[in-house]
Amino acid sequence: MDPQADCDEDFIVLSTSDYTESTSHTRNVESFIKSFSFLPSLRKGRFQTRRTSEAHTQKYSETKSERQAIQHLVNNYYHITGGFGGSGGEGGGQGGDGGTGQGPTVYFGQPQAQESSGIQTIRLEDINLMKTIRLDPHSDVVGCRSRGVGVRRIYHAEIRRDPGTVTVAMYQGDGAEDEWRHHVAKYESIRHPNIMQLYGLVSTKGLYAMIFHDELIPYTQFLCRFEHSPILRTYIFGCSAMEFWEATHYISGVSRKPLIDFLNLPGWMQPRTGQLCLDLAQGGVEMGSELPWWDTHVLRLESISLDAPGSEDIIISTWSEEQYHKLCSRPSIARHHWFQISTEHPVGPGIFRSDSQYGTCVRITEPLQILPKEEPRWNHYRGASGELLPNSWIRYDSRQISYLRFSPSLPSLETRMAWLAQANRIFAELEKTAHAEDYVCVHRVEFTLRITDEREIPEGYLFVCPPDDLRTSTEHHANLYQWPACPAYWSLDPSGADRLSTEDARNLGFPAIHIETFMIGVSWDHGVYQGLRRFHEGKGHHPESQEVARQLGYPLLEVLSDCVPFPAREVDRWSRWCEKDDPSLCRSLGHYL
Repeated sequence: MDPQADCDEDFIVLSTSDYTESTSHTRNVESFIKSFSFLPSLRKGRFQTRRTSEAHTQKYSETKSERQAIQHLVNNYYHITGGFGGSGGEGGGQGGDGGTGQGPTVYFGQPQAQESSGIQTIRLEDINLMKTIRLDPHSDVVGCRSRGVGVRRIYHAEIRRDPGTVTVAMYQGDGAEDEWRHHVAKYESIRHPNIMQLYGLVSTKGLYAMIFHDELIPYTQFLCRFEHSPILRTYIFGCSAMEFWEATHYISGVSRKPLIDFLNLPGWMQPRTGQLCLDLAQGGVEMGSELPWWDTHVLRLESISLDAPGSEDIIISTWSEEQYHKLCSRPSIARHHWFQISTEHPVGPGIFRSDSQYGTCVRITEPLQILPKEEPRWNHYRGASGELLPNSWIRYDSRQISYLRFSPSLPSLETRMAWLAQANRIFAELEKTAHAEDYVCVHRVEFTLRITDEREIPEGYLFVCPPDDLRTSTEHHANLYQWPACPAYWSLDPSGADRLSTEDARNLGFPAIHIETFMIGVSWDHGVYQGLRRFHEGKGHHPESQEVARQLGYPLLEVLSDCVPFPAREVDRWSRWCEKDDPSLCRSLGHYL
């Protein structure tokens, strides 16, 4: 029976001839072919070596040509380096022994990828997957294209003969190869200690993977390990912020792309070191919003092991009180709030307690006596800058003004740090610590004036009051502000002497003047205040006294004797303004002049 009679196109038959180097080459080819016996894509075929008694009549050129054809055929399926033995000698009736050759080495993947990346290729069977990292299912999708959906999943694994845990990103499904190649290209071009670093690649039919050094876990999952220690969590926040800042600036520099393109990169952590690693794929764990993106200068302490006893004491002895307060006041640790309040209520920096159930706030401390960083002024947006008049009012052409904002330039960081130094003392005095997250440190106030009607406005003038008119006191340190009785008005007279009443202005076609008041502040959860208590005690201070604030020169907080709640509507920072389709809300908050 012809051994090739039942072969179809999926079967691969390799043959060679002896000629003068028959023994050497046959052994090489046979051992070479046997090395493929484990390959799944070749199991459904078979190799057959053929020896012929007509070897002495074949020409050496034919043997060489056939050998090259075999090598070409196999290389179409797998990347092979090394290969056949050297050329045999030319004897009389018998060829000499073949030269010593290097045995073939087989790699999964295509030769192009190996040559271009310089990253080693790992055999699939050498990877032992140990654990699937549980991710948000929506973040697994790496491609939603017309031809289908590919999936990217993350595993912890071990590599045979290489101790230690690695992290594997595996791609499978429609479009997976294209996505994998696209992501590999990113990691080939960028190498940084705080970016996931490639260890190797896997490329088989329908399954592709990137293998990264070290065991990596999601950023927020890593933080959960330190719920018991607010000080260690604060330390991790600070180190991660510095590493994120440095890594994103590095990526922006080498890629010549804007920094904002990289502020949502997912973050992973090395459990052994607590070091941040960014995922350039922007797939996987969508935790960009959780990463601390602000600039800081917290140096990682080489002498500290996060899991070792006494690690908190090392941090307390190394950092100053001011460093710790500053770090706690940063985003990711402090939660920001925006409140819209009545225009008839005075506001200023200080401590407020919010009640989301009833939509109110109450001031619990006297306004902080802090000098503004610069003289208050109106900021102009989408319009002309206006003309300052001798009486300090500002005149605007009616067709060139749409939005003004007044926000006293107060030292917001100093306000937050003053509260953090004295929070536990205020809690003790109020005897209320159960809902610490309801206490908001208001460090900024904002007054906006808008022309919301976009129809054509008649020729005329808008006159706006001086910024000092929003002060409730003439004392320079009194940082309490409120809209005056007449903050702005329309007039046909360029001098402004003849003010148009609200009714006359409306009859002439002038739009309503819309004003709003905002308070901006931050709050902290109960754990942060526990960390502050622990830190102050570690520095030898009484946490329920003013000694830390006095030592650092912070403004002192005094509890108000009369606390009256007022309406306060918490709003989103980016869509906080009133909508024109809710006039009843505007009227209740005194928004129309």
